[in-house]
Amino acid sequence: MNHSKRFGFTMIELLFVIVIMGIVGGIALEAVRQYYDGIYKAKIYTQRVVEADFILSKLAKYFENAIDFSIVNLDQDAADGALVGTCVGDAFVDANTSHDYTVGFVAVDVDSLHGNGGMPGWSENVPSGFTGTSLSPRDADLSVADTIITALYPASNLAGSAVYNHEGTDSSCSDFNWDNSGGSSAYYTGNVFTPATNTLTLIDEFVANGESYSSGSPSLDKKYLLRTGYAFRALDTGEFVMFTNFRPWRGERYSNNNALRTTLGREVASFYAEFDNTNAHNTRGSMWRLKVCMRGLDSNLSSSDEAQNAICRERMVHVRY
Repeated sequence: MNHSKRFGFTMIELLFVIVIMGIVGGIALEAVRQYYDGIYKAKIYTQRVVEADFILSKLAKYFENAIDFSIVNLDQDAADGALVGTCVGDAFVDANTSHDYTVGFVAVDVDSLHGNGGMPGWSENVPSGFTGTSLSPRDADLSVADTIITALYPASNLAGSAVYNHEGTDSSCSDFNWDNSGGSSAYYTGNVFTPATNTLTLIDEFVANGESYSSGSPSLDKKYLLRTGYAFRALDTGEFVMFTNFRPWRGERYSNNNALRTTLGREVASFYAEFDNTNAHNTRGSMWRLKVCMRGLDSNLSSSDEAQNAICRERMVHVRY
């Protein structure tokens, strides 16, 4: 009895094998895709955590020299093309994650405090030789401060700066003239600088704007020299920018031509500065929480501003003044 031998697969068997191989291959490809997607996500996450920490380290250096009461929120939810410097309110009152603000403040001119290797250009202990509104410190060379300020901000000089008289009562948009409403009892603007006599003549902005000020001329408290304001914002493009070289006490805004714009980071979704207002401000500053949220990745591995995808980092900083 003769039997024929089979040397191959039937068509049904081939189709069955092809289907099984397709299923196994599809599962393998998906596993490989997820594996490499996971590697990419981990890489991007690590990069953005590092960048957020770098941004926070830079921010801390600026914030630690800020005047505590001068920190305000500006331009609530403004589009990138509408950054006009409009004051919304004190950052420690209004800051929350439901809005995006520009955070602005005025900082102490530490460069003049350090000087140029010899006598400092400014000293906090300025009462020596202080009569009326003529300031002539014996332990500082104001011409050094004038040189430093002019080098850092060519459109300004010592006479264009301000002197802060820490009173511990400021807490509104009118402080430091953020809202263009006039002066404050907390500061004096330079009017005339006379290098030959090392004398800076001051104008009491509170009195200059028709207000009554019981203490009259500046008191003998410590005084801090102010050179410029600072403003920080995460733009809709993901660029995180800093503005300097503007003086709110003279009506300048970070959005005008006097402001110098610097990019501190990219792929930033939001930035917040928050103060725990359950605790009172100290006479020499308080603790602030800085929070930077980087863009995360959506399901298509594209950068996303959605809160659920954000990569956030925080840092506490002591605002010293």
